[in-house]
This record gives sequence, structure tokens and C-alpha cells, in this order.
Amino acid sequence: MRGMAGWAAAAAALLLGAGAGGAQERDAAPREVLVKGATIWTVSDAGILDKGDLLVRDGRIVAVTASIDPPRGALVIDGSGKHVTPGLIDAHSHTAVDGSVNEGSNNVTAEVRIGDVLDPEDPALYRELAGGLTAANVLHGSANSIGGQNQVIKLKWGVTAEELKFRGAPQGIKFALGENPKRSNFSAPGSTPRYPSTRMGVEQSIRERFLAARRYDRGWAEYGRLKPKQQARLEPPRRDLQLEAIAEILRGERLVHSHCYRQDEILMLIRLAEEFGFRVATFQHVLEGYKVADEIARHGAGASTFSDWWAYKLEAWDATPFNGALMARRGVSVSFNSDSDELARRMNLEAAKGVKYGGMDEQEAIKLVTLNPARQLGIGGRVGSLEPGKDADFVIWSGHPFSVYTIAEQTWVDGRLEFGVEQDRQRRRQVEARRAELIGKVSGGGAKKESGSSKPASPEAGPPARPIPPARPLAYRDRTGPAGAFAIVGATVHTVSGGDIPAGVVVTRDGRIVSVGTDSTIPSDALVVDGKGLHLYPGMIDASTVLGLTEIGSVAGGVDVSETGKINPDVRVESAVNPDSELIPVTRAAGITHVLTVPRGGTLAGTSAFIRLDGWTWEDLAAGAPAAMHMNFPAFPRAAGPGFGFGPRPSLEDQEKQRKADLKELEETFEAARAYRQAVRAAREHGTEAPAADPALEAMIPVIEGALPVVVSASEVRQIKAAVEWTRRQGVRMILESSGDAWRVAELLKQNDIPVIAGPVLSSSFRADEPYDTAYAMPRKLHEAGVRFCIVNGGGSFGASSTRNLPYQAGMAAAFGLPREAALKAVTLFPAQILGVGDRLGSIETGKSASLILTDGDPLEIRTRVLKVFIDGRDVDLGNRHQRLYDKYRQRPLPAAVRAGG
Repeated sequence: MRGMAGWAAAAAALLLGAGAGGAQERDAAPREVLVKGATIWTVSDAGILDKGDLLVRDGRIVAVTASIDPPRGALVIDGSGKHVTPGLIDAHSHTAVDGSVNEGSNNVTAEVRIGDVLDPEDPALYRELAGGLTAANVLHGSANSIGGQNQVIKLKWGVTAEELKFRGAPQGIKFALGENPKRSNFSAPGSTPRYPSTRMGVEQSIRERFLAARRYDRGWAEYGRLKPKQQARLEPPRRDLQLEAIAEILRGERLVHSHCYRQDEILMLIRLAEEFGFRVATFQHVLEGYKVADEIARHGAGASTFSDWWAYKLEAWDATPFNGALMARRGVSVSFNSDSDELARRMNLEAAKGVKYGGMDEQEAIKLVTLNPARQLGIGGRVGSLEPGKDADFVIWSGHPFSVYTIAEQTWVDGRLEFGVEQDRQRRRQVEARRAELIGKVSGGGAKKESGSSKPASPEAGPPARPIPPARPLAYRDRTGPAGAFAIVGATVHTVSGGDIPAGVVVTRDGRIVSVGTDSTIPSDALVVDGKGLHLYPGMIDASTVLGLTEIGSVAGGVDVSETGKINPDVRVESAVNPDSELIPVTRAAGITHVLTVPRGGTLAGTSAFIRLDGWTWEDLAAGAPAAMHMNFPAFPRAAGPGFGFGPRPSLEDQEKQRKADLKELEETFEAARAYRQAVRAAREHGTEAPAADPALEAMIPVIEGALPVVVSASEVRQIKAAVEWTRRQGVRMILESSGDAWRVAELLKQNDIPVIAGPVLSSSFRADEPYDTAYAMPRKLHEAGVRFCIVNGGGSFGASSTRNLPYQAGMAAAFGLPREAALKAVTLFPAQILGVGDRLGSIETGKSASLILTDGDPLEIRTRVLKVFIDGRDVDLGNRHQRLYDKYRQRPLPAAVRAGG
């Protein structure tokens, strides 16, 4: 294991271009660079230049104009068809400090410094450069009301930790309000409770330190006013690094970046800051900032928020994706942040959500991830826009920066190419050669190619395979009651199963499509929907979610995702689905009409239900149940030692023992189910007494008879191979759910006709030494190998609130090589076919369910609006919690000064 870890680390360093200590031999930056003929987003008064030129000299921007003659010896880049923006900036990051984010010993830890623990070899730096990110505010964690000092960095690869630091950036510090410093959800088991435990205590803990810092600062000031002879006779005040940093806040020398959620705590810190005579630089996350936007604007603070995160904990319940637009309209400087190494790789698409939610102008929306965060961090004079004299931090995009199909082709920092698609391809070839060499050394022979071999992956192969029954369709249950008739006229009909029909006519009656074409007869009683200039698609389907089983991710009372114990085949999802969940209308408004709601946890988690997102009761919602049995296949040991959270990971030996024990328990469950079925049959045939009813074994009978498929969750290549072999031996129909190595065993999956529920696509590479786009490209590789697949949003109880982002998972797959037609099918027809409802859903065809969405564009594009949703022939209300909050707070009266033009 140590040898394998060694080659993986070496391969990662080679792939990403790093050497020992995070530094490498870096090619000299070209003295002059000229980008010609691109669409240039200056993010300045110059606006967007069509076919403009950008000239860089010695790491600074020299000119941005319509046409520039190439200087002698300059590197000239053809920008035809490309877009150029300033480098993207993330105002809330934890990149390059893995494992060194929170100092949890005390509530106030202002003396610790993020700058002391930067890791220049963190692969996230390279991956984020590949997404166009050039600067970030690396913050301390949120475990403390006053946390550690932040570090603004410029993203570079192959440099030292000191070279990452953004020279001249103002010093800052992290504050945190609300639940995190209260430790409501984060107290270690058995630990002594730490003050504070209320929001009242959070405010008091900050106030007390401000008062102490004021006294400390006055003491030093008084000592400094003494004459040298007087100072010589006295001991100087005791130096206190914590109070020193806090005193710098009070003197206006250190910026405060405060984690927060609720309006009450935001207003509290504003008033506290004003009482002590300083200004808060940024409120971070600030999910209820829209409720106190006027107060934030008057105070002069910036707001760095999530674009659309919500409902992952109680404090985030009133979050709305309209937050950014609402605050901006009230005069607040707004940025969108990531708080995530993965999300930081696509901040351009986060900015696009400013257009989608609240209708921000595109030139204002790009500021959400460029100029606005730069100004919030005090570096706006250097970066954030493309203007003469500023640092040459810019990105060359393959297309419009807000398109989901666009990729960053080149990322430049200080006039040096830090990421390039072509250069990345060259490194991949190098790493594959080096990987083969290192594996050969470890194994004592040639490198073993990862293939789709059908040989057993583990020594517990067991007896030969049983025959696998043919797939059976899932019985789709129609809604009760009449749905009437309607006709959508004039829209471009995207049938998905066939070609597009311009100016088409789709007629439905009683929940079914009765005709599709251009000259269909419209019944006299049909409600006519004018679709002229719009687009009609089948409703989208997410084949793996916990929607309906959780409301607020961290509030245990509302989470019904996983049962205790490891073997729960009789647990069924449908009866626990909450039809009044606020998450359902939010998801529906994004054009998602059906989902597979699944149980999580254990080894056999239970059965899922195919849910339509409209209905009065869970029986209304249940379009097909049970839909599948869900299994978390035992994983092979991967790592030991320190873990995330409380306590270390088990040793490799203990992990292997647990894996074998779980496999044995799984095997015994299937054996018991077969024996139970045989006994029941024998009793019926011979009229003898039947065995005592066993709900768990009863639930297994449809699985072993082939009526119910088994969705097996497995990510690592050995785990997937073992799962395939195990299910073949058991003679059950397997569907693989995977976010990791499925592409590595595509041949095996194809041979065994095992479909894949793939996702989330929007995730980081499974291994440190994998290419930056491995997760993005997985659907393309499955498609090229001929493996049946669909794309899901993924995630556990926290992920239910983001199910609405399913289409963007497919869009990213298309950006990285999956044909767009296949990407659309991956969230419509493909999941319907894999789940056994392809005869009823997933395409616009006569006889299928009238589950349709009417849009103003491509539904995989973030800026597209979903205007109407029909589910089984019913026109569904698109109102939802977020829209209601938006409508309410945009009507808040403007302050008198604003009304008067002040």
C-alpha cells in the first residue's frame, strides 16, 4: 500500500507540474502577450469590446482597445470566437489549507494565521486555475466568533507558499456568527461545552475582546508617549498577539470578513462595529442579507454570498437565490463565493445565476466574480477588471463565459500562463508514461492496464453465476381524476427520441400525449398554450435523490434518509415522502418533473420510489414503487490515520475485516431469502404450514426473482468489479450508481449490460493524480464505450436542496465532450429507460405522459427560464418559497435618503 501511494503521489506531482516543496522549474513568462480579435469583457466603463485586442507587457496590462499592432517578438494569441474576462476571484475559499482551517481550542483565536499553513502542492490550486480562478481569499474556519487571520492569494502552480501570497493585499481576519461559533452541530462527543452557546453569547464574546483590545492599544499608546528614560524604568505592556490583531481592526488596519446567515446577527455586527468605530469589510455567505440590504449598504459593507445554496441547515432555511440581485439593487456590493474547492472551479457559472435569479445585467453579473470581490478584498486597484496598469490576470474562454458549454482554455496570472488546455494535454501524456513506469517498479513487472476483465476482483468469488432474468418495466401509475386537454402551439418541439419540430403542435388529453406534429388537429375543448418563440422539452428526471425525505439537512427531526442497522430490505421510501416539502416546488420550477427518491445508509438500504413532483399525498406522488432495491457495496480499504471530523479512520486491517463481515452478512441475507421463498412455495404446493412471515425476507423475493433491480452504489474500481461479480453470482439485475471509477471499468459494464447512474458530474477528481476534468468527462467516456447511463445531481440529505441543478450537471458533461444530444437524453430519456419507465416518460411521443416543460431556451443552460411545467397533463404552479421571499423583500420600502435621491 505504501508503494502504491508513493507512485500515486509522484504521478500527481508530475501531472500537475509540481516538484519538491511545491516549486518547480518554471518557464520564463513572455515579456509581451497580445490577444487579438476576441470578445473582451473589460468590466470597466469600456464595457464589452467585440473583436478587441488585449496587450500585456511585463505582467501588466498595457492596452485594451479595438486594434493593436503586434509588437516585435510578442506572443500573439488568436482570440477569434473566444471571450476574454478578468481572472475570476473567490472571496471565500479554503483552498491550499486542507486540515488547517479551524483552530477549535478557544472561541477567539485571532492570533493564528492562515498564511503560515499554505500548501502550494494542493491539487485544488491547479484545478481551480483550470476553471479560470486567479485569486482567492483563503479564510480561517467558522468555529470561532473571532477566528484566525486570512490570506489573500494569487493562484499559481509550481511555486512556494510565499509566492502564492498576494503582495500588498490588505490584512484581514475571519469572524463567525450564529450556529457555528455556538457549536450547535459541531461539539465533539464527550467534550466540555464551550462558551458561547447562544447568539447573545456570540455578541458578548466579540464585545469583550473589543474592549480588551482597546485597553491593550491604549496601554501601548501610553507607553509609547513616555520619554526613553521613563520607558527604561518601566516594564512595557505584555505583548498579546491576539489582542494585537483585534486592535488592528479597531484602528481600521485589518479587514473583518464575517461568516453569517441570519438578519439579526448581521445587524448585530453592524451596530457593534459602528459602536467601536470601524466598518465590516464583508459579510460572508450572508444568506439573509436581502432582508437587511439597506442596513448593509448604509454601513458600507460588502456581501459575499452563495449563489443558490439553501436548506442544508436551519440557518439557511430562508436563503433564496435571488439574494444577490436583491442586495445589489439596494446598493450593496455583492460577490458570489464558493467555500468549496469544487465549486471554485466554475465561478463563471455561479455568476450566470445572477442573471437567472433576479435578471441581473450580464455586465453586472460578471462583476460578482471579478471586480466586486476584488474591491471587497481591497485589491480592486490591481485586479478585477481589464484596464491599463492592472495586473495581467485574465482568462481566455472557448465561448460566452456564462454558457454551461464553455471551458477555460487559458488562465494567465501576472502575465504568465498558469493553465492551458494544450499544455495540460501534454502533461497527461507524460504522467501516463510515468505512471506505467512507477507501477511497473512496484509490481515488479510491466504496468497492468485497467480493463473490463470479467474475472473476479476478490478472493471471495464463490460459486458460478446464476442466470439474470430479463429486465421488467416499472409499472407507471397514472394520476387519478381527469386532466383535461391542452395544446401547445408554435413552440420548437424537442422530441428527444427523434428530431426537432419547428413551430410544432403537441396535443394532450387526460395526461397523455395524443398527437405531435405541425398540423395536428386541436380539439375544441383543449386549452391552447401559445408557445411561439419558445421551446418544448420532456420533463427532466433525477434518478438518485433524497427529495421528499429531508427538509433541512442538519435538522434531525426532518431527515428520514437512512435507517439504523445495515440490512433493511423491507424499508420502503414512498410512505415517508413529504408531499408538502418546500424543496419539491423549488425543484419543479427548474423543469424537473420526476425523481427517484432513494434510501441511504447501511448495506441493504431498502427500496426506492419513482416520484412525480406534484400531488396532494404521497400516494399521489408515487408513480412507481417499489422501483429498486438499493445496496451500498462493501468498500475495499483505502486509507487509515487521521480522518475528517471526530476520531481517526480505522486501520487498513480493521477496514478489511469489516468489509468481509459485511459481505458475509449480505451473502447470508440472500441465502435466507431464497430459502424463505422455497419454503413459502412448498407450503403453497403441499398445503402445509407456511413459515412465519418475515417482512425483510418478503422484500427480497422480487429481487431474487428479477422483478426488482438492485442499484449498487460503488465508486472505486475494485469495489465496482467485486460488485459486478457478486451480483452475477446472485443472478440479480444490477444498476451501478457511481461518481468515481465507473469509466475505468466501462468495458466490463458494457459486457454485462450494466447501466450507470453517474454523478454528480460537478465534483472533483476521484484521485489526486487524475486529470482535473475526470469527473466532468466520465459521461463522455461511458458514452464512447457504449455503456448505458444517465446523469444525476447526487448528494445525501444536504444535496436534496440542490436537486434543481440537475440540468447543469449534464451541461458540464457536454462541455467536456459528451454530445449535446446525449447530454439532454442523460436527464430525460436515459433515466426513464434505465428505471423501466421509458415507455411513458423521457421523450415527446404519442402515448407518453404529458410531462413537459416550456422554456425560453436550452434547459441545460443556466440563464434559461422555465416558463411552464406540465406533469401528467396538469399545468403545475411554479410558485415556490424562493419566489415568495423575492416578491416580499423587493417590496420593502426604500430608505428616505434613497427615495429623495440621497
